[in-house]
Amino acid sequence: MIRANQVPAKNGWEWVKSGVGLVRKQPALWLAMAFVYLALAIVLGQIPFIGWLILVLFTPLCMRGALPVAHALAGPGLPANAVPAAHEFRSWWHYLRDLLARAARRLFQGFSDDNKLLPIMVIGTLLLGGVVVIKILAQLLKVGGAALPAMLAGSVGPSVWITALIGLLVVISLEALLLMAFLYTVPLILFRREHPLPSIELSFGGALNNLGAFAIFISVFAVAGEVMRVLFLLFVFPFDYLTFFIVGLVALPVFIAGLNASYQDLFARAK
Repeated sequence: MIRANQVPAKNGWEWVKSGVGLVRKQPALWLAMAFVYLALAIVLGQIPFIGWLILVLFTPLCMRGALPVAHALAGPGLPANAVPAAHEFRSWWHYLRDLLARAARRLFQGFSDDNKLLPIMVIGTLLLGGVVVIKILAQLLKVGGAALPAMLAGSVGPSVWITALIGLLVVISLEALLLMAFLYTVPLILFRREHPLPSIELSFGGALNNLGAFAIFISVFAVAGEVMRVLFLLFVFPFDYLTFFIVGLVALPVFIAGLNASYQDLFARAK
């Protein structure tokens, strides 16, 4: 089995910068793919209970569709006809419709890839199981929901503070471990044809051996995600969804492109 390369912690920020550079090469396509995914997330979010479960299950397949774009842009580039030229269309509406259609086909091409569909679905199922277990544990420990607002408002005593903080640390630690185990599974399956379980082991080992770089890279997007969540709760419709899209349209493409850069750094030249 291969072993991930060990890199300095500063490479975590370099991955973010590389992601920004790759997005700038084809911003229209990246924004369109992010828009399709965010629209899917909002639609699924309207389905009680199972909506977010479906989104977690399908996210690895969407990553399988988006990662080759970053991979191509980091190398030979996309084909000339990958993104429509605006001057070829009668109106902006026709241009946007064609751009979104192409973005959706790229994003969902993993559903038609028979060789990669099963292993990535296995990854999605295992990831979903881990997310559900952590959600159940968070509910048992009373992390999130009304607990944290009550703590910040000072309406609960110190004993509740301590219990809630311990529970929060436990949940955050488990989420970090789950992310370490699954972050590189899709690119390992896609680019190195690894099987699901070995890819989980490789992903976890690669993140653990490069904890500094991993932490810097993930922290950037964790902060962006938290900002998105807080602003969504603060604003009223339609500004809540507008904020969700604005932050997501920037953060998601940079994350996927940066993930490809980190994969190349850790695994592409690994023995």
